Amino acid sequence: MLVKSTLPYVALIVVAVWATTGKAQELTLEQQAAQYKEMVLMVLENRSASLPVESAAAVAVVRAEAAQQLDACAAGLATHQQLWQYKVCGSAVLQQGLTALSALQASSGAAPRPSF
Repeated sequence: MLVKSTLPYVALIVVAVWATTGKAQELTLEQQAAQYKEMVLMVLENRSASLPVESAAAVAVVRAEAAQQLDACAAGLATHQQLWQYKVCGSAVLQQGLTALSALQASSGAAPRPSF
């Protein structure tokens, strides 16, 4: 069930990465990493919209931890190959964040978010 509920978000990441690949040559590595970080945090924010307002503090912790982990993934980014390693790391961070938000949703008793 968790895989089914997070699959649309992972698909969104893949499409966004694919769509920005052509423009990637125009951006610096740091700009590309910042763009990817923004997208991951946006997906987590969108996923958290279905949680009750009482979960706001826990959601903020999940987002802050994801931001810190993405910054750690980006440390030392120097080559294009490392950018892809960053995106792999970022995908793992996204998956962890989505899992944490799903756990929050389950513990709050909120109805599952409808899948696409």
